[in-house]
Amino acid sequence: MPIAVPAYGCYDLATAAEGADATVLFYDLDPLTLAPDLAQVHAALRQGVAAVVVVHPYGYPIDIAEVQRLAAETGALVIEDAAQAACADLDGRPVGTRGSLAVMSFGRGKGLTGGSGGAVLAYDDAGVRILKRATGLLGVPRRGWPELFTIAGQLVFERPSLYALPAALPLLRLGETIYREPRPLRRPTPVSSPVIAATWHLAEREVETRRRNAMRLLSALRWLPGFKTISSPMHARPSYLRLPVLVSPAVRPLASQRGARRLGIMPGYPQPLCDLERFSSRCLNRNGAFPGSRLLVARLCTLPTHGRLRGSDLERLEVWIRTVGGREDALPITPGDR
Repeated sequence: MPIAVPAYGCYDLATAAEGADATVLFYDLDPLTLAPDLAQVHAALRQGVAAVVVVHPYGYPIDIAEVQRLAAETGALVIEDAAQAACADLDGRPVGTRGSLAVMSFGRGKGLTGGSGGAVLAYDDAGVRILKRATGLLGVPRRGWPELFTIAGQLVFERPSLYALPAALPLLRLGETIYREPRPLRRPTPVSSPVIAATWHLAEREVETRRRNAMRLLSALRWLPGFKTISSPMHARPSYLRLPVLVSPAVRPLASQRGARRLGIMPGYPQPLCDLERFSSRCLNRNGAFPGSRLLVARLCTLPTHGRLRGSDLERLEVWIRTVGGREDALPITPGDR
């Protein structure tokens, strides 16, 4: 049975589907909220999907209540992809605790790191049964040396003043979105689990800093015609892994220039998942329109929010926002803009 996944998102969604030998049905996203298009989710459920994957992108909580209601009508599972949403919450409850299953990431730049890998959490009987079967597929762990070097490098080079050094090395492919081949499932390394346990409280403290930085940047972005900010549900507290923003056609090329990259400004995913050639054989509706996802590819950029940003870094970001967002050719963005 196929799995329903968003047409716009991290390429690791495609990698996971390939690793599970699953076919997929895509559904579109609302570009102003990053939430699922419920009509397309409903259509996918009517075609008999076994599960719906809902992603909380960039640390923005997505209210999955209506998706859960629709899925319950057909008996499909709801899987929350909370890989980018560590420490985000909705209605006082952590993101990634409402579906049958939830996925967390401990990779580089995910807010809660163990060097690599992640976790799958189960919250009901159906999820527990799946998790027990999956546990039997886990191979022996690696010794953990790559994870140790990754953690050390992240601590050293995540400062904006030093980031240019690793970013200049093509081998590292930092900031690129690449399609990764599935890897054999393994148990956690001896390094990862202790690091996660020891730094969990640091992640909680870091997210408060990211929220303050995001609020400052959001204040600069408001009312400028070249930008449109993303809305989150009421009573949501995003963790702002990065700050996503829609930009006008005039601003988008400027956001890809070297000067913007040095400030930590990055474009979103360069293709919708339905356009990935290496993934095409698994896609049952790859020729769908998906206008919201295509708008996100064309217009979404993200700004840094992390705790290593200094006051001067934030000031430079604010100057860039005012300079490019207030241009006369930076036409306002409307929901129907494509």
